[in-house]
Amino acid sequence: MAVMILLPDDDNTVSSDWIPVGETEAWECLDDDNEGTSYVKCDVNGEYMVIEFANPSIAESTITSIDSVRFMSSGRSSHRSYAARVTIDYVTPSGIASETCTYPSSRSDFTSISGTSRAHANGFSGGWSYANLESLEMKVLKTLSVEVQFGYLAMEVTYTPAATDNAIFFGANF
Repeated sequence: MAVMILLPDDDNTVSSDWIPVGETEAWECLDDDNEGTSYVKCDVNGEYMVIEFANPSIAESTITSIDSVRFMSSGRSSHRSYAARVTIDYVTPSGIASETCTYPSSRSDFTSISGTSRAHANGFSGGWSYANLESLEMKVLKTLSVEVQFGYLAMEVTYTPAATDNAIFFGANF
């Protein structure tokens, strides 16, 4: 199996209560896990943003199958004592259960939380297609009223590469 990472490249919808820090746009704050150089913050319950992802950098013809997809995130609570919480949900494709991420209180450290590896784009059967990856959108919903500083959101895709003509077999090229 091989792995590719899809990074944010636009935002579909961002409520005005999600405030970018260190960048101009919300999605720009989420494309690298930089421990607080840039992040998006929100303290209003029920506010959300929908993030779009870059198309895969690997050609469709070089992939035999897409085995699983999961999100990777980092964030922190800016409160002295209380944790901050967001719910992350697949918008496109839909049908996968949302996951709640609770980020602990910290003045300096961001906590990394990864979602469940999903084998099916609709949540229960059929696997993933390349087209699913090309149209991937995720919704981040703020829950509770403790401010979250959300610093990273990426998609980890595991896939099986297509066989090549020059495959290495028992240590020798044929």
